[in-house]
Amino acid sequence: TARLGIMRLSFTMNEYSAAIEAADALLASSAIGADVKSEATFTKALALQKQGKGAESMQLLQTLTGDPESLWGAKSLYYLAQQQFDARQTDEADRTVNRLIDANPPHDYWLARGFILLSDIRRRQGNSFEADEYLRSLRENYPGDEADIMRMIDQRLNKN
Repeated sequence: TARLGIMRLSFTMNEYSAAIEAADALLASSAIGADVKSEATFTKALALQKQGKGAESMQLLQTLTGDPESLWGAKSLYYLAQQQFDARQTDEADRTVNRLIDANPPHDYWLARGFILLSDIRRRQGNSFEADEYLRSLRENYPGDEADIMRMIDQRLNKN
């Protein structure tokens, strides 16, 4: 429990080396459950990405994408697709985000983030109409009330 708290707090405080160290300690333990193992792997992947180690980060995220129904699987698919998009690997990002969308996980927030990313991908591919339609549909149908989702939608629609 202490290592889990240290890992979470270290990441929150942008102390990525400490977060990775705590994640590694958790992953080395045989006493952790599958959910803690997934969280530690995910946190380590994001910390590595923050340190500029994108390839290592993507490799770790890939290990979690096999179960998109789980929270960590859904988040990993989203972050993997976002990293691919940021690295200008547009076709790979498209395939990855569509894996998330096709899985239709019970995590509305991460599914919505996936649709926003899909809109960004379509815009980069030159299809602004389709990109805007994804955003308009999401705005009308999103069941959550997270302000950041609506802000992301509005920012993208107002750029055009």
